[in-house]
Amino acid sequence: MQKSILIAGISLITLFHNQASAQDAGGTEVQRMQSSAQDFLNRGDYPNAIMMYSQAIRMAPSDVSLRRDLAYAYFLSGDLKKAKEVIDPVVASNVADELTYQVASGVENGLGNPGKARRILNDGIAKFSYSGVLYNAKGNLLMTDKSTKAALEAYSTGIKVEPGYPMNYYNASKIYFQNNNAVWSLLYAEIYLNLDPSSRRTIEMKKMMVDAYRLLFTPDNNDALPTFNAKSGTETEVGSFEEAFKKIMQQGAPAITDGLNTENLIMLRTRFMLAWYNSFSINYPFTLFTLQNKMLHDGVFDAYNQWLFGAADNSAEFSLWLKTNSKEYAAFENWRKQNPLQPASYDPQPNKNIKIKD
Repeated sequence: MQKSILIAGISLITLFHNQASAQDAGGTEVQRMQSSAQDFLNRGDYPNAIMMYSQAIRMAPSDVSLRRDLAYAYFLSGDLKKAKEVIDPVVASNVADELTYQVASGVENGLGNPGKARRILNDGIAKFSYSGVLYNAKGNLLMTDKSTKAALEAYSTGIKVEPGYPMNYYNASKIYFQNNNAVWSLLYAEIYLNLDPSSRRTIEMKKMMVDAYRLLFTPDNNDALPTFNAKSGTETEVGSFEEAFKKIMQQGAPAITDGLNTENLIMLRTRFMLAWYNSFSINYPFTLFTLQNKMLHDGVFDAYNQWLFGAADNSAEFSLWLKTNSKEYAAFENWRKQNPLQPASYDPQPNKNIKIKD
């Protein structure tokens, strides 16, 4: 099997092991074996994972999660034919869950059957219409076909139907950044970081946010500079959430006079929040901004921004800041655990007319 095919298949799978739970048929012994198998899987020890899942299935033969995870273990080991043998009967049954469709689609794509992989995902979406997981898998599959616009549409639909699922924000944010849309790249990256703060992807997203702020203040063809004879301070008309966001951010530009560093970003974002709540919060309710506003009032906004940008901006300075502000940072960490972001379906959505290159 070609390595590139396997990697393309893996990109479709965002299987979280804590979502699997053995049924009661085997009791705690099955659960213990499943947990052990998951540990082997997480360590890349596929033979032992396969062995343990197989033994658990002997004790609970009708458990969907065990067969799904066994197929995933075979998939990761490179034995896609065996993965297909395990997953096909499950996905053909009436008890297949959304992750079963995801795994089955990844297996078919890995075997070089993208058309069948798409059909499996569409069947899953028809059954689980509010599954962010399946829309993310569909977007990933479309990305392997280099259909960026269609992939973004899938990610966007996933965000709309299941706002609390993180990976659609991650993938959409990257597409927006690659297409020079700083606003939605920034917002979706920050939402992702709040929803999945311990992921290995956080460093990538934090660095991209700094670059996206730089992009935000650099005019392009869609955001031209004022004409030469325009009056200073001329008010720009605001007709959308994105235009309102840009307007308030550009008003705060003096905060970054000496560059985009963590301290200046804190000042910029603080000014933004104060101005936003004076002008646009009623017209454009947004759970991310509500959370940030609460942080300001509770005194943890500076530490939050250090968490977002400190290490990405200057790791040495961030380490020094942590040493001198350990209590403040601990208070923020505790606050964050007690006040998780909960995105809502009413949050602003990007304009469908945004230009995206395939």
